[in-house]
Parts: sequence; structure tokens; C-alpha cells
Amino acid sequence: MRAFSTRAAATAVALASLFFASPGNAAEREFLSRFEGSFTGGGTVQRNAAERPNQVTCTLTGQPGASGLLISGKCGIGGFSRQIRADLRYDSATGRYSGTYVGASVGAAGLSGKRSGDAVTLTITWPRPVNGDTKASMTIRNSGNGRLAIVVSDQLESGGPRAKVTQLALNQN
Repeated sequence: MRAFSTRAAATAVALASLFFASPGNAAEREFLSRFEGSFTGGGTVQRNAAERPNQVTCTLTGQPGASGLLISGKCGIGGFSRQIRADLRYDSATGRYSGTYVGASVGAAGLSGKRSGDAVTLTITWPRPVNGDTKASMTIRNSGNGRLAIVVSDQLESGGPRAKVTQLALNQN
């Protein structure tokens, strides 16, 4: 019985060391833990070049996991609100994030990118053209001080310059 428990303990230690030994994994877990909880705030959203930016208010919840992050909630203006959701997974082998974003009227979009410091910069791949193309960028920033910022940049006109079409600033409750 003692040999079994010693072997089991050694196996557990070996597995734990594989899981926790990678500095990248520990750093990502620490970073992802910043998103735990609920956030409220707002900012602006501009859908196209013909429209002025609209002020919105948002309530989001962050749910970090062992190797990913789910941010979900809603943003609205007046009596209208839209559900939004970013579901990200971290791949420690590549150091990259990937996942999906739901919130635009064109449907679920793919996300892919990398973290640098306190921000994850992602390429959004829309399922159908938005403002004349299928690519945009999203930056999700959390410096660990209870503040979350999300910025989406896109072209407002086909072939035009990139602009910040979504700028949200939220505080942790």
C-alpha cells in the first residue's frame, strides 16, 4: 500500500510540475485572472461611415478558465441592447489566442491574436463583409487595476483608413 501511495504522490507531483512549470502558463493564468467578475461602463460604437458614433452602456462578466477566457454581457443605447460575447482559448504551444466573437449583426466572427503586456490584440474575421471587408482588429486591455478596455478598429469605407469603431471603458464592480 505504501508503494502505491508513494508512486501516486510522485505521479501527482510530476503532473503538477508539467502543468505549472511553464512560465508562460503561469503568466497567462495571472493575466486571465484579472478578468474575473463583473464590469460596467460604456463608450462609443460607430457602425458605418454614414453614422455618427453612438454612446452605449455595457455590463459584462469575465469568466477566466485554466486556458481561456469568456467575456459576455450586453451593451445598449436607450431601450435597445445587444448581447456580446468573446470566447478565447490560449494555446501555450504557440503563445496565441483564438476563439469567437458574437455581437455584430453579421453573426459569429473568428478571433486570433497574441498578448503583449496587458493587452490581447486580435484579428477579427467576419463571416460576411462589414464596411466592405471581412477583417477588423480588437484589443482587449486589462492592466489589473479593475479597468477593462475594448477597442475595435475597422475601415468605415471600403479602401479608407482604419478608425476606432468601438471604444469601451469599464470598471470592475
